[in-house]
Amino acid sequence: MKKAYWVGIVNVKNHDEYKKYTDIAGPAIIASGAKILSRGGKIVNLEGQKFGRIVIIEFPSIDHAEKFYISEEYRSALQYVTEEVADRLLNIAEGLT
Repeated sequence: MKKAYWVGIVNVKNHDEYKKYTDIAGPAIIASGAKILSRGGKIVNLEGQKFGRIVIIEFPSIDHAEKFYISEEYRSALQYVTEEVADRLLNIAEGLT
């Protein structure tokens, strides 16, 4: 089974409110068996629009990644990420292995 990766690109507008999301989402992601590979570290923008935060999370499979996105645990965190809090793009990419 090929691994899958959440690739999130985020511009945080309200850090206090965004922390409410990360305080719930981070532990829920880890408890689900996923692994946070990158979040909030240094970004070197080579092309296109610059974003403030890139998040990469490894899941055992695409199915696992999709199911986690619609899970009750993640939805309870997602309620804190409104348009006023952050601009986000989130995709799932299938790994090579």
